[in-house]
Amino acid sequence: ALGSRERVPGEMRRLFGSKKEEPKAAAAPSLQEASAKIDLQVQSLEDKILQCDVEVKKLVAQGTNPTAKQRALQVLKRKKMYEQQRDQLLGTQFNVEQIAFHQEQAEITMAAAAAMKAGTEALKKQTQTINISTVDELVDDMAEITDEMNAIQEALAQQAGGATDDADLAEEYAKMEEEMALMKLMESGSGLGAASSSAVPVGTEAVPGIPAAAVAALAGAEAL
Repeated sequence: ALGSRERVPGEMRRLFGSKKEEPKAAAAPSLQEASAKIDLQVQSLEDKILQCDVEVKKLVAQGTNPTAKQRALQVLKRKKMYEQQRDQLLGTQFNVEQIAFHQEQAEITMAAAAAMKAGTEALKKQTQTINISTVDELVDDMAEITDEMNAIQEALAQQAGGATDDADLAEEYAKMEEEMALMKLMESGSGLGAASSSAVPVGTEAVPGIPAAAVAALAGAEAL
């Protein structure tokens, strides 16, 4: 009984046949492959059109031969058919290339979107690690350090020994002025000599541009 059971499936396969496996569908060609194939077909049609032109010229050259004329008309009809096929293929090729262009643009857009998404996520993670209060404290610390450095620079720029009294400077300037005037009087001694021999006592005559103290000091020196 067991042997008969094993023979039944085999007999059924022989009677009804086994299920045939469906052939695998061929992979669809890429858009670039389709465009290249269309380009080859267009080139083949271009060659056939040129061949038709050569044949027509030969037939027309035979003159009024009715057979040659009939054959020439057939060749022209075939040429028109080739031209129509060529134009149709060129239109198809344009559509294929347009789809390929849009597909390439879509891939670029998807890549850019993925990169932007990754960059945004990375930026969010980096932002989460930064505390705004920490940044505020850092800015305050920098401002405090800057103020301290400015104060240090101002302290270093101050003159050593304290400020100088304006009165002392004025007195020193007056002494220097008298010394310069005295030097000028000594260089022009002839004028003072004439003044000493005149009726005006020396020291009482004012000299333009020269302090009176300097004139009196020089007159005392001459008297000695």
